[in-house]
Amino acid sequence: MNNKSPFNSLLVPTDFSDASQGAFQWALNAVDGNDSVIIVLHVLDEALIELIAAHEFGEHDEVVKRLRKHATERLAEFKSAGSVGVEIDVIVSEGLPFLEIISKAEDFAVDAIVMGKVGMRDRFEKLLFGSTAEKVLRASRCPVIALASSDRG
Repeated sequence: MNNKSPFNSLLVPTDFSDASQGAFQWALNAVDGNDSVIIVLHVLDEALIELIAAHEFGEHDEVVKRLRKHATERLAEFKSAGSVGVEIDVIVSEGLPFLEIISKAEDFAVDAIVMGKVGMRDRFEKLLFGSTAEKVLRASRCPVIALASSDRG
């Protein structure tokens, strides 16, 4: 029996929720092979940016700058949590989260996307539109591993 993991590169989207932290830990244990890489992606949600700007909490560019700075600081935690033999790359992008996740998975030709089923926003968003994970599952061309809270770690 072959105990080798089929995953050499994984994309882990994060909204910094417990579910996405768990997905990252799962990914650390799942990658295998030479030059293994985990790409941790945080998407600045354009709808949220517009909402913040519309309520006069700052100009669009200033809101993006603040959110990007916060995300970069939080992503540094992922980078430092890496393990020997696994490269951790971090990316901050702006757009619709599910589209950015799918786009980055294709751009980097990852073996799979690993994400929590329910993140911070998804608890409310899924009542009306379906969760980000559901949208990624429906539209992705590569495998998607959606972990429930009990699957973490």
